[in-house]
Amino acid sequence: MYSYPLAYLTFLVHFHDHQDYFECHEVLEEYWKEKTDQARDSVWVGLIQTAVVLYHHRRGNIRGALKLAIKALNTLTKRQNELNELGIDSDAFLETFSLRLQELKQEQPFTPFSIPLNHPELKKQYQLVKQSCFSPLLKESADYLYNKHSLRDRSDVIAARERSLQERQRARKIAQNTIH
Repeated sequence: MYSYPLAYLTFLVHFHDHQDYFECHEVLEEYWKEKTDQARDSVWVGLIQTAVVLYHHRRGNIRGALKLAIKALNTLTKRQNELNELGIDSDAFLETFSLRLQELKQEQPFTPFSIPLNHPELKKQYQLVKQSCFSPLLKESADYLYNKHSLRDRSDVIAARERSLQERQRARKIAQNTIH
């Protein structure tokens, strides 16, 4: 149905319509992990980092936002052709992002910005996803959006980390017993 990945379109809706930068990160990181070669300098990572920069900036973490903005801008500059393939006006996007970097250096307050989309088919698919998946979505409170990382239910993440730790510990014990 969509020629662009649904995760990407969902990312754009979260980014533009809800300014839910944390959810942008979650949606696109899952796609990056499951559907790509997980290159650390991919266009997907650059877009994820862009959302995280805005999340940190809005929360007042200027130092974290600045550090990540430099990395993201570097990655996205290298991936300009891929940005264009994703229907993004890469020149306008990189210019806007460069301005954000300067604002961070000057410790200016947060303001949202949009990723400039320039492909008609992307705009069409974006609207379809927005209408079909997000119409009943209620606006979340500003406090929840700003602090989502600490307010959401993370029991599944914590349980998965605990299982992973136990598996590593078991593997270490087996390896130690094999050596002795």
